[in-house]
Amino acid sequence: MKKLVVKQKSYSIIIAAGGTGGHIFPALAIANHFKANGHKVVIAGTGNELERKIFSQSDIAVEYFKARKIERKGLLTFFDPVNYQNIYQTISKPDAELIKFLKGFEPDLVLGMGGYPSLSICNAVDKSKRTVVVIHEQNAKAGLANRYLAWTAACAVIEGLPGSIGGITKFFAGDCQYLGNPVRQEIIDKRQSPREFPDISKKPRIFILGGSQGARSINFAVPKAMHLLSKDTPVEITHDTGEADYEKVKEIYKDFNIKAKVSKFIDDISQVYKWADIVIGRAGAMTISELSALGLPSILIPYPQATDNHQFYNAKFLVDKNATEMILDKDLEPEKLAQITKSFFLEKDKLKKASMAAYDKTFVEATEKISDYCMGITEKGLLDFPVNNHINWRR
Repeated sequence: MKKLVVKQKSYSIIIAAGGTGGHIFPALAIANHFKANGHKVVIAGTGNELERKIFSQSDIAVEYFKARKIERKGLLTFFDPVNYQNIYQTISKPDAELIKFLKGFEPDLVLGMGGYPSLSICNAVDKSKRTVVVIHEQNAKAGLANRYLAWTAACAVIEGLPGSIGGITKFFAGDCQYLGNPVRQEIIDKRQSPREFPDISKKPRIFILGGSQGARSINFAVPKAMHLLSKDTPVEITHDTGEADYEKVKEIYKDFNIKAKVSKFIDDISQVYKWADIVIGRAGAMTISELSALGLPSILIPYPQATDNHQFYNAKFLVDKNATEMILDKDLEPEKLAQITKSFFLEKDKLKKASMAAYDKTFVEATEKISDYCMGITEKGLLDFPVNNHINWRR
């Protein structure tokens, strides 16, 4: 007997994302999955240089709208006159082009990926329409935009790292799920199982992620640390510096007579992840997620100016599993970094144990599980509109 195949309903979906790579890449991963499953997908962003560069390399439809940026100033965030005006205008006066687009596109689902672009777009959704709003929080501490949206617009919250929901639940009584952060398929495809590490005949390979915002202290501490390390432990180095520090860091390596591959930007990070034995860098949510998907050991230096110190809590996710060593930025000294890095190569099986501890299938499966969850919430929301016991609809 021929099996009956039931075709999945096709939905119109907007993914609100932009600003930084930490929001852009997860959005692309989910958008590609939605599109592959027959849904109509548009990414809504702000049109900054990074967004245009990354989105132009994909075949996902993209629309750009004005979004008022909110400068984070701790407890003073809401008392800063410019921030106050931007928040007020975002809430009360959505961009006219955005409203026009929403009316024409008629989304069944808006998935907000955090950040100020997400705030503008999710907040502009017509509350009288049958549009489901789901927000995804990448970090272990929820950001300002998602905390506000959980209170005003969202019917469901997805947690990218454990812990963020705890910061949201006091504003939100709807459905919350920990499903992880989506990792790009090209990165997942490079995973080695089991991961192979160098024996005494091969040089350890170190990948330094210094291209992210606020990574200057890492960029300038690492070359001297590598100089100290290489005196008795020869290593191979790939260092992503970002644009600002590239020339200076390259010069420092040259002064130390160290051969290092120094880059302003790495187009195919998946290849370098495959090459590396250990990663040194900040503790952004996507770095944590990619290390987890690949089972890569690391040394993490959380960015001290991150809102609510969220990078510390991101790093703690791996620290608690013995998958990484954490150095606070205030304690970052070349000597200390060299000593900790050396311990991974000299202590028996430390790399292997850290790799096994780091690997987490949650992040390999996150894209599919987030997609399935959003479809379930959307279908339930459209059937049960405007309210039911499961979904805490916009109040």
